[in-house]
Amino acid sequence: METLNNRTALITGASSGIGQAFAEEYASKGVNLVIVARRIDPLQKLASRLRSQHGIDVVVWTGDLAIPETPRRLFDYLTGQHIHVDILVNNAGFGVPGTLCEVEWDRHREAIEVMGAAPVRLCYLFAPTMQERRSGWIINVSSLAAFVPPHAGGTLYYPLKSYLARFSIALRAELKASSVHVTAVCPGFTHTGFQAAAGGTVESVAIPKWMWSEPNDVAAAAIRAVEKNQPICIPGLFNKAVALFFKVIPGALGRKIVGE
Repeated sequence: METLNNRTALITGASSGIGQAFAEEYASKGVNLVIVARRIDPLQKLASRLRSQHGIDVVVWTGDLAIPETPRRLFDYLTGQHIHVDILVNNAGFGVPGTLCEVEWDRHREAIEVMGAAPVRLCYLFAPTMQERRSGWIINVSSLAAFVPPHAGGTLYYPLKSYLARFSIALRAELKASSVHVTAVCPGFTHTGFQAAAGGTVESVAIPKWMWSEPNDVAAAAIRAVEKNQPICIPGLFNKAVALFFKVIPGALGRKIVGE
C-alpha cells in the first residue's frame, strides 16, 4: 500500500464507536481527517485530541445523512476548501428495532438513506477524483449480518448490510483498473453506541461477552485488510466461522437457525 502520511480520510459516523476508532487509527498513521456526524460536541473533542496527539489536520463537519442532499453538501464544501479525499470510510449506521409495520415510516426511510443511499452517493461523488489521481481507498462498513439470513425484526438492517457488501464488490471491479481499492468491512457484535441507539435489542442483551469485539480492534483489522487490498474483511475468528457456516449450509436450515 502507498504511504498514508499526509493523506486525507473522510469518515462518516465518526463521533463514536467504529467511526471514532477509524479516526484514531488513521490519525496514528499521520493521516489528516474529515470527521462527519450529527453531533458537534463529540466531534470537536475528538478533533482536539487527535490534533494534539498526532499533529494532523482535522476538519469537523456536521450533517445528517438521513437527508438526501447531505452527501452533495459535504462534497461541495470539501471541494470549495480544496480538500482532496484519498480514503473514504462509509461507517454511519443505526438499527431500527421492531417489525416493518409497527415502526413509523420516517425511521425506515432514514435507515435506507443512511445505510443505503448515502454510502453509494458518497462513492459516486468522491470516486471520480480518486480515479483521476489513480489512487484511493473506499471502505464500506457493512456487517456480519450481510452473511446471516434475515429474520423478523431485521427486515431492513440485514438486507441493507447485504446490499452494501455486494455493492462494494461490484464497485471494486469497476474501479480496479484505475487503482482505486474498495473493501467491505463486516464486523460482528461490537461495543459501540449502536445497541443503545437501536433501543437495545434482545439479541444484543443475550450475546455472551466473549463474542463481542472492541471498536479499535475492528478498525485496526479493517485497515490491515485495506493495506492488503482484500475485498472483504470479517474481523475476528469467530465471526469468520459464522460467515463460513451460513455460506455452506442450506438456506432453509440457515433460516431455521436464526428463527425464520
